[in-house]
Amino acid sequence: MSTPSTKKPEQAALLEVATKEKPRREETKSSARFSSPRPFREWQPEQGQLLPQYAREVLGEGHLASFFVELRKALDFSPILSAYTKECGQPAYHPVMMALLLMYAYARGITSSREIERRCETDIAFRYLTGGGRPDHDTVCAFRVRHLEAFRALFVDTLRLARGSGLKKLGHVSVDGTKVKANASKHKAMSYGRMEEAMKKLDEQIDRLLEQAAALDAEEDKRYGKGRRGDELPEELKNPEKRAERLRQAARQLEAEKKRELAAQKKKRREKIGQAKKDLEKEAREKAEAREKTPRRPGLARRRSAISPTRTPESCPGQAASSSPTTRRWRWTRTAN
Repeated sequence: MSTPSTKKPEQAALLEVATKEKPRREETKSSARFSSPRPFREWQPEQGQLLPQYAREVLGEGHLASFFVELRKALDFSPILSAYTKECGQPAYHPVMMALLLMYAYARGITSSREIERRCETDIAFRYLTGGGRPDHDTVCAFRVRHLEAFRALFVDTLRLARGSGLKKLGHVSVDGTKVKANASKHKAMSYGRMEEAMKKLDEQIDRLLEQAAALDAEEDKRYGKGRRGDELPEELKNPEKRAERLRQAARQLEAEKKRELAAQKKKRREKIGQAKKDLEKEAREKAEAREKTPRRPGLARRRSAISPTRTPESCPGQAASSSPTTRRWRWTRTAN
């Protein structure tokens, strides 16, 4: 006796996740501009990247920013820290970080506060020094003005430390290049006269850097306005959708301008060719008119006929008529002597 087959009920899905379809890339005219028969490395700027956890691993121990971070253990920042006595408003950026940031930027030859602000957003070395902080250019400029004397003395000590460590230059700033030798050497330290001369050179370098920074900040404030960096996008371009639409409109306008320029070039080329043709025709007419006006000598035609008489079959027995009735040409035949 056969038992009736019972169909097991289908088990409901425990977890249903709506799968998103991969967005289709729109095939536009612009995509053809990137096509090439030669293979290239894959480039996807919007793709996520796995970066090292610490910025110092990316920079390496030989980077100048690593040297400046180590200076926080060797320099005395108390003249700057002592200026902060009251707690008011929002917490300020750490003065040690701001001092190291300014010294590193000046050593790199960057004296503009606006450029320092930009680097704090895009340069990994600056981001490492600031610990991810992004002080704006007004904050950078205000810190330099407020702690000008203490910062100048701190910068001199930094250059002296770099010189004592054996460096000849700290970035773009010269540190006199005098190296410290062994303890038993009589050349361990500079003489007093040389020390004064080296200190004077360091002071002059730092004064030039600070004056340049102050003049550049004043000029950029006048050019861009207070509180503006100068490279900000307009408000209508900060929205990605509006920015994409504006770029599409600009691309269409650019294509139309190129077509008009090409048409103008073709018209100019045609005009140039027509003018050259007219010039050639005019030159040919002038030559023909000059030949007509030139009188011919009467004996010239007779001499030419005497030199090259008309050849006929009767006058040239060594020639025979061609067998083809259509060609009517004369064929030379070799006769025996």
